[in-house]
Amino acid sequence: MRGEVTRTKIMEAAIKVISQETIEGLSTRKVAGEADVNLAAIHYHHRSKEGMLIDLSRYAMNNYLLPKINRLFEENLEPKDFVEAMFEVVNELFEEHEDVLITLIYLWLYGKKNRRIREILRSFKFQIEDNIKEELIKHMSKSRADRVIKRLSQMLFGYALDLIISGEPMTKKEIADIAKRLI
Repeated sequence: MRGEVTRTKIMEAAIKVISQETIEGLSTRKVAGEADVNLAAIHYHHRSKEGMLIDLSRYAMNNYLLPKINRLFEENLEPKDFVEAMFEVVNELFEEHEDVLITLIYLWLYGKKNRRIREILRSFKFQIEDNIKEELIKHMSKSRADRVIKRLSQMLFGYALDLIISGEPMTKKEIADIAKRLI
């Protein structure tokens, strides 16, 4: 149990450091200081900065993004409402945990350098897209669902980037207009 608490403290500290200083500014010493743990604890749990980033990729997705997205699948929404809800998930994450959204974007970009992080995030992306596809094909053809998912993924990632930069979420009307165009 204590090990899990330490691991969580390290992950939360890494999110904070990355959101303030980027991945290049991240060091195991900074994370240890922020988490108030011994530097050896980071090496014990993650072996290195790269290991910590790999674990952080899973941690951020499993603890912040997936729970918000998975609850949408339980609501049995119409496609337009589902698309709107996906944009609202980005808004919620920004409002509640802007640092996590920033960290996920940095990790996604860092995946260009690190094959393992790229594979982890792509795996999550494909899992989410497969679940969305299952949801959409209840209401439309498979080929149409594929087109909607592709455009939705691109728009959501672009929106997350814009939200971080501008700090201004879209209005409900703007989101509804996008959803109508996508579906």
